[in-house]
Amino acid sequence: MAGTDAAPPRVEDVLARERIAKPRIGLAALAAAVLAVVAGVLPQAIYSNFPRVFVLDSVRAAAGENIGRPGLRTAQILFIDDHAIPLLLVAIAQSATAVLIGVLLVFLFDASVARGGTTPRIARTLAMVGSGATALSALVLQIAVMISASDFASSADHGTAAAHDALRGGVVVAASGLGFLGSITLAGAFVLITIGAMRVGLLTRFLGVLGAIVGALILLGPLSGSPTFIVQAFWLGMVGALLLGRFPRNIPPAWTSGEAMPWPTQQEIREERQRQRGDDGPGGGGGFGRGLLRPATPSPAGDEPSERTPSETPSPATSARKKRKRRG
Repeated sequence: MAGTDAAPPRVEDVLARERIAKPRIGLAALAAAVLAVVAGVLPQAIYSNFPRVFVLDSVRAAAGENIGRPGLRTAQILFIDDHAIPLLLVAIAQSATAVLIGVLLVFLFDASVARGGTTPRIARTLAMVGSGATALSALVLQIAVMISASDFASSADHGTAAAHDALRGGVVVAASGLGFLGSITLAGAFVLITIGAMRVGLLTRFLGVLGAIVGALILLGPLSGSPTFIVQAFWLGMVGALLLGRFPRNIPPAWTSGEAMPWPTQQEIREERQRQRGDDGPGGGGGFGRGLLRPATPSPAGDEPSERTPSETPSPATSARKKRKRRG
């Protein structure tokens, strides 16, 4: 009937669809991990000899003194022009990483929703928009910078003003804004989807929390200047191994059951440990977690209890009265 919600997919259909997609998505996650390392290490090697602008040179240039070159940033723009191809490879690696991350996040979102997850629907849109905007921004920005640097290198004016104008074109500014938008949306998708996947049991608590941290580092990493690509590559590699069935620990059972199997909270773990400590007295026993996993089994029909409860055990006074009655 029109206006009613569609019936949820059958568990068998969900598992069959995921069985086909998981190997591809797992390989995509591993490829994204490798590309993330390339996109993080290669710029460090390229920019190791990047010309620096020192404060003293800035002061001398402002005072009209000769600093030994036409402008403060002239050497930097020429450096970018000389290393255009390696920097373009970095942009391609960044773009491909963003696309593969978007594919992985969309897959995790669909798997969570199929198991009754409550992840907001907008998270799927954020993943697609964020990954697409980030990928497009990386390529367009680098190509625009390459063209501007080439034009600057071939021009006669290599002064400070011309060098600054070379990196202030409209395309450069628009691509930078698009990249900022992509970072915000992709970070939000990371946090929402990884936490949602953890809540239905598709990701372990460690991977779920680490995924949310990776999302936060997408925004905070450039501000801190720290090499956050290591954490991102580690998370992608672990998730890829999980989807390929090569996870170091047991695969989360939610992947094989097709149903939500949330991980126990810290409060539930503490309560279970307290129960186990209470049961591990004389004659008791059992490993941690058995109280949660082992259902209570009733005794077979017709069996008498081996011990009487305190209320059923006769007291000495009652036994003495019964003996006197029998003697009388």
